[in-house]
Amino acid sequence: DAKGTIREIVLPKGLDLDRPKRTRTSFTAEQLYRLELEFQRCQYVVGRERTELARQLSLSETQV
Repeated sequence: DAKGTIREIVLPKGLDLDRPKRTRTSFTAEQLYRLELEFQRCQYVVGRERTELARQLSLSETQV
């Protein structure tokens, strides 16, 4: 601070700075097209629709 006092920074426990970052998914043009179409139709895809879309696009449900 302005008086020269040293303060300790406490990070949240869930923040793991030693963990390597996960790689970004590279979507194909077809996957992007289908995902964008679905997003325009409904911004939150859940349940069976999400499972089926992931299967059709060969992606995980998390990626969808």
